[in-house]
Amino acid sequence: MKRITLFIASLLILLSCVKDQPEVAWLKIDKWILNTNFDAQNPQGEMSHDFSQVFVNMDGQSLGMYELPAKIPVIGEGVHEFVLLPGIINNGISATKKRYPFVETFTSNIELIKNDTVSITPTTKYYSSINFLIEDFESPSMQLEVSTESNATLGRNNDPEFLKWGNNYGEVILMDSSNLLSMITTFNTVLPKLGSEVYLEFDYLNTNSMLTSVISFGNGNYYEDPYILINPQDENEAVWKHVYLDLKEIVSYRQTTPINEASFQFVLDEDLNSSFFYIDNIKLVYP
Repeated sequence: MKRITLFIASLLILLSCVKDQPEVAWLKIDKWILNTNFDAQNPQGEMSHDFSQVFVNMDGQSLGMYELPAKIPVIGEGVHEFVLLPGIINNGISATKKRYPFVETFTSNIELIKNDTVSITPTTKYYSSINFLIEDFESPSMQLEVSTESNATLGRNNDPEFLKWGNNYGEVILMDSSNLLSMITTFNTVLPKLGSEVYLEFDYLNTNSMLTSVISFGNGNYYEDPYILINPQDENEAVWKHVYLDLKEIVSYRQTTPINEASFQFVLDEDLNSSFFYIDNIKLVYP
């Protein structure tokens, strides 16, 4: 009898709590759209991206960060000003999320209705002041140099089964455990230091891992800083992915070397007889 009484009391408390919950409106956001901010003097390349997060502000107050697609409960009704900020997974680490610093916020006045859902598709574009160094495998010559010790090759391919942007993508095929390929960008541009944001981003589809590094040189100095290892995908489930690598700390730390380039290294992963790494839309992005 005592247990029944306790159960009824707990149930009444639960029902009371549910009853006291405020009614909410719902804001549904499926994805971001990245539009081009066309500048013939400063091409931006393909508008590939993975803005997988959204930071939400309503009337100047933060409502938090959400992974897309998201259905966000909002207390309030009537017209409110919403400011949405694109977010990314930083350095390919799912637990590390960050606002992407180079694109505009999305602002809209949205009418909220209790117990109803408003769906929006926010748009953004790069700030006009942002700079790009691009290798998209479209020009006759590549801004990539393969090291002399490499015995695998960097090529181009346009297989329609895998082609997603433009006319070509970069291709590295590894067929033997002794295969090695190391390549470095040849943009030869001084990147900003002193804590300025610098990102390396690219698209990839792969069954083999790849080690990224930053090569810094100049003024008689040379440094190689291994950075992020890109993990392989299962061949039957491999898809194009977009990754954002935050180079700010490395580039700023190497203050004595004016030139910083991105390096990509491949060796055949253990337990594999052959593998591939497709890459496209390599960009160094900076203010």
